[in-house]
Amino acid sequence: MPDPAPRPRGPKLKFTPEEDSLLVELKENKNLTWKQIADFFPGRTSGTLQVRYCTKLKAKATVWTDEAVQRLRNAIQDYENDRWRVIATKVGSGFSPAACREKAAEL
Repeated sequence: MPDPAPRPRGPKLKFTPEEDSLLVELKENKNLTWKQIADFFPGRTSGTLQVRYCTKLKAKATVWTDEAVQRLRNAIQDYENDRWRVIATKVGSGFSPAACREKAAEL
């Protein structure tokens, strides 16, 4: 593992592919805190690194198998059905989930 680099002052730069690789390596394989990881990235805060990892890099590591995609589709469909049941309950008696969905499409 490299030594922590000194922190220069100046404008913020875009993350390089090398920085992204180092960030993933330090987070996933070295069991370091975000503050410790920030020591390897001059001019970047632990918060900036955490956001970069969680929103840009960690998501890329997600492998979507056909089975996982089908589970996602099923979950979306289940939510869609439940959503209209909840809405119909809130609108009041006499309104079915299908009636609420159809009326909402007209709005």
